[in-house]
Amino acid sequence: MEHHYFSRRAKISWLTLDMFAQISSEDLLTGTFSINWAVESSDVLAFRAALESLDEEQLHSRFLERIAFREEDRIEYREEVDAGLFFNAPAAFADYGRWARQLTWTIDECIALSLGRSPDVVNALTLLQAGEPVTSSELAKEFRARYSIAQNWIEAGQLEEEATPGEYLAWLARTRLSCAPDLVEAVAALGHQIADWKAISEELETVIADLQARNTELLENDRRWAQALNDFRIDTDAEIQRLSEQLNQAELALKLADQQTVQPVFTTIDHETLDPRERKSLHKIIFSMAKAKYKFSPENEQWPAVSKIESDMDLTGLSLSNKRIRFHLAAAASTAKQEQRK
Repeated sequence: MEHHYFSRRAKISWLTLDMFAQISSEDLLTGTFSINWAVESSDVLAFRAALESLDEEQLHSRFLERIAFREEDRIEYREEVDAGLFFNAPAAFADYGRWARQLTWTIDECIALSLGRSPDVVNALTLLQAGEPVTSSELAKEFRARYSIAQNWIEAGQLEEEATPGEYLAWLARTRLSCAPDLVEAVAALGHQIADWKAISEELETVIADLQARNTELLENDRRWAQALNDFRIDTDAEIQRLSEQLNQAELALKLADQQTVQPVFTTIDHETLDPRERKSLHKIIFSMAKAKYKFSPENEQWPAVSKIESDMDLTGLSLSNKRIRFHLAAAASTAKQEQRK
């Protein structure tokens, strides 16, 4: 036990009492004294003067040494006194086998049993009624201290005034209050589960809350993935439809280009009064055939397809200038681009 709150003067006075006063260790450790050392003997005054000459570390070491001695002396004295008190009589000690068979204990019974005593003999009432020296005994002090801790837990809703032996033993373990191993063995031997069910319940509630939060998060993620998948399917279907239409146009253009025998229908076309829809159709045909047959690509700045078309036209006996071919291909490409954007 440290005594940092003792002043230098208080330590010297206490050590002087320890040396010369005929005071028991119990009273010396717990009592309060006021002595006029000026009227004391020369031995007392010389002893105090010797203490005054010590530095702080030396004085404190001397003080702690005598405190420890007095503590041990007090314990020995209390043990001698307590040995003759009623709670140390043979009948006061607990029969663990009997009490382990109880389905429930009260808090009084739990505390008495934790101290190794029979609740029938040692309880709050018998300790109070016994008076001194029982009330100042170490066992009575420990009983009151444990009872105070238990009441605090009960008021906080963390402990019941009556509970199973297993629940009370778990509470003792949780609060680091000692109890006889024989009591724990007797309770466990009868199948009582030594568990802090309230703490376990609170822990499970926390786990359940965490799992519920995780489940909510997973459900939200699942909803988002489902929405993303649906959007992807819609976009994919639209893209497939667009590509399918382009493929059909390309296949049609290839068929027209590959036909060897075509029965032409000669009509007189007035290009100045050509219906816009007819012009658009004509442009689409020109573009498709040029792209499929001559690998025409508007993005290619050289347009090699123009020379190939011009060469093939010469073979048929038809002629068209390179400039005119470029003009019509450009017009067809422009129309095709507008159509493909739709």
